[in-house]
This record gives sequence, C-alpha cells and structure tokens, in this order.
Amino acid sequence: ANGKLVLQQLLHLNAMVFLTRTTTVCVTGLPQPNPRCANIQAFPVNYAEAFQFVIGRGFPPRACGDLIYSGHVACTLTCMTILHKHFDYMNHNLVASGSIWAIALLGIYATLSCRSHYTVDVVLAFYFIFFFREYYFLRSQGIVKGPVTNLIQWLECTNPGTTDTIAEETAAPLITRKMRRFHI
Repeated sequence: ANGKLVLQQLLHLNAMVFLTRTTTVCVTGLPQPNPRCANIQAFPVNYAEAFQFVIGRGFPPRACGDLIYSGHVACTLTCMTILHKHFDYMNHNLVASGSIWAIALLGIYATLSCRSHYTVDVVLAFYFIFFFREYYFLRSQGIVKGPVTNLIQWLECTNPGTTDTIAEETAAPLITRKMRRFHI
C-alpha cells in the first residue's frame, strides 16, 4: 500500500467525521450518561463558558454532553476501514482480521461500559462511517462523477475523471455498472 495515500485517506475520512460531529454535537443535547457530569449540566451556560469548561481545565479536555455521535467509535471504525481497504492480510488472513476486529470491538464495548456514550451514539457512528466510506471511496475511485470526485482525486494526486482497473476491481460490490452513470 502507498503509505502517503493511506495516511491521506485516513485524514480525509477523519476530517469528515470531525466536521459532521461538530454539527451533530452542536444541534443535539442529551443528558450525559456519566454521573460525573450530571451536576454540571444543571447550570445554564453560554458557548464561551462551555468552551472554557471543556478546554480551559487542562489536558486532556473533559467534555460533558459531547455525545452524538461517538467520535471514539468513529475513529476506531475509520481505522478499520483503512485497514480493510489497503492491507490485504485483513481480507485474507482470518486470524489477523479476527484479532484486530476483536480489539476494535473491545474498544467500542469499553466506550459503552465506561458510560462515555449511549448505545445510540455508537450505532450512529457505525452508520456514519459506513456511509462516509462509500461516499469517499466511490469518488476516490472515480466510480461516481462530479466536482467532489474531482476534488478528492486532485487531493490524492490521481487523474480526475478516470478509473483504472484497480478501482474497478475494488469497487463496492453493491455498485453496479448501471449505477455508475448517476452523479451522486
């Protein structure tokens, strides 16, 4: 695998995660499942006070109410997506794949068991990453055409508007030749 491309795609997918999490966290207010945050949420605060509370208390930041959707799970699943996309052993070595997935699922379980997130946060992270993966790689491979495809291919230093044989072979199995003519 091309290390530069792997890192670039990982960063692109994580940027999509952080941009959408910024939106969902800002528009969604759920009570924190962690009892340490229950008292803090009882006070009305403005944005500057909330920012000071999360960032201004040292490192690492301590967020309360930063829930939908789970960034911990999203980053874990993004890494799993990249591993499956670029490293052949993940697709052909059952022991390696099973071991890495066990560690990832253990991390997701820890996120829930530490009461850092509700189950809905974790489920939404699975949905978001699945659709980000499809959205991003269909454009990266040139299967779906349009200005976003051109931008992604330009950022990855590939030839915009073309698909090569590798892109054809690694395309998502649900995408058929008929669907490629749609500009989504």
